[in-house]
Amino acid sequence: MSLAKIIGPDIEELIRENPKELAAAVVNIHPADLAELLEDLPREDRVVLFEALPPEQGAAVLSELKGETLRLILHRTSPAKLGPELDRLPADEVTFLLEHLTQRQREAILAKMSPRDAAEVERLQRYPARTAGRLMTEKFATIRPEWTAAETLDHLKRIDPEVETVQSLYAVDERGHLVGYVSLRTLFPAPPDKKIADMMERRLLTVRADAPQEEVARLVSKYDVHAIPVIDEEKRLLGIVTVDDVIDILIEEQTEDALHMGGVSATEESVEQGYFATRPIRSVRLRFNWLLLMFVTETFTGTVLRHYEGELAKVVALSFFIPLLIGTGGNSGSQTVTTIVRGLAVGQIRLRDFGRVLLREGGSGVVLGLMLGLVGFGRALLWGSTVPLALTVGVSILAICAWANTVGSMIPMLATMFKIDPTVMSAPLIATLVDATGLIIYFTIAKSFLGL
Repeated sequence: MSLAKIIGPDIEELIRENPKELAAAVVNIHPADLAELLEDLPREDRVVLFEALPPEQGAAVLSELKGETLRLILHRTSPAKLGPELDRLPADEVTFLLEHLTQRQREAILAKMSPRDAAEVERLQRYPARTAGRLMTEKFATIRPEWTAAETLDHLKRIDPEVETVQSLYAVDERGHLVGYVSLRTLFPAPPDKKIADMMERRLLTVRADAPQEEVARLVSKYDVHAIPVIDEEKRLLGIVTVDDVIDILIEEQTEDALHMGGVSATEESVEQGYFATRPIRSVRLRFNWLLLMFVTETFTGTVLRHYEGELAKVVALSFFIPLLIGTGGNSGSQTVTTIVRGLAVGQIRLRDFGRVLLREGGSGVVLGLMLGLVGFGRALLWGSTVPLALTVGVSILAICAWANTVGSMIPMLATMFKIDPTVMSAPLIATLVDATGLIIYFTIAKSFLGL
């Protein structure tokens, strides 16, 4: 049982009888547990508990909140309380939180923050959403290449305590241009009189402020760095994006893809705030659109069945295996689509790999079809089917699996080629195509094997 479930009733009792004791009652609770507790409380009680928290604790809890609870706290808590709490958070987090508010509410809260922190937030807000500029923090450690190791260590003793990280120290010249960096691991054992210029790494992985956040995440993941500097067109250092922000990006991208494949529009609100952020009526409308499209396209399957009505009348047993065949093909194709979409998303597959992917998945489909076809052949015999009918089923499974894997690999690649999000249309399209074309394959093989 979670801590929130255990202490929730006691906190509710304190809210009713002695709210002045709330701060002392939760002083030792971890911010993540406190955020979970807030989500479990009745709406009005959430605001009462949050307003009882001291600024430092309130800031930590704000970083953990999501969804409805976060919106409630931001809208119902006074700017006078939120301002000092937001001062204690990194500017990129504050920028994200303020996106949930109206312009008037943002201005009121910024007016209650310290001028320096408010100015940094306003600078970040000028960059487009979902870019490196919006994600970066301006609080990082800079040094000069002409300093010695001793001077640098002395500088670190006086550094701003709000600096995001000191694991890497970024060397800039007198005009603010980034020229290199030194890690603490390199700095600590260095002789006191050794110059930074003689020990710094000059090969730097950087991004521009307008770089998409997905590109930032890809670079941090590929090169295994804990932070990436953000520069302008003249190579002046503007800020850094840290790995914790990159983790949030990766989670957001995975959520977005999953929502798309579930037929739900991945709006910024639904991605960042979770399942309950999308209103039920909106979810129904979005799913209805996709289901209606699939409903209409699935009529092609009925058209195919009507076309082969005569063959079905001659050999009624053919109909027994239709669910097995189209189900196997649909499952095989869906697995392929999921694999390819994931490969495209993380950069493991590129458009130039089209031929390789097609050959690889087509070959896999043949092998899977052979194995499943043997099982299907045996299953048909066990059901009392004739050998020609069992062969029809087995060979059809082979052909359908090979076809489903081939189509399943092509659809995401073609979607990407034509600048369409493959997560949006791949899953519905593969189901429709495999159902209709799988039946055509099945009846074509049946006509050959059974002499229809």
